[in-house]
Amino acid sequence: MSDAQIDAVECPEMWDELFDARSCAALRLADAISADSHAIEPHLVEQLRSEFTETELAELILVAGQANLNNRAGNAAKQLLGP
Repeated sequence: MSDAQIDAVECPEMWDELFDARSCAALRLADAISADSHAIEPHLVEQLRSEFTETELAELILVAGQANLNNRAGNAAKQLLGP
């Protein structure tokens, strides 16, 4: 990844400029999972199914879900237990 891409990971409005369609779909899935996994937009579901196999989608879901869990648990631990 380029420095610009790394910087843009937290800026969804820049994804289309800096990433290919497959990477944008993966980023949007990770973003949706961390926001509300019950609210994945139908057009994103279609895009993901066109870009990835079922096995790849399962892997993406697990990796994004695990990262989300780790971040949330880490944030809670910092608040409750200190740095």
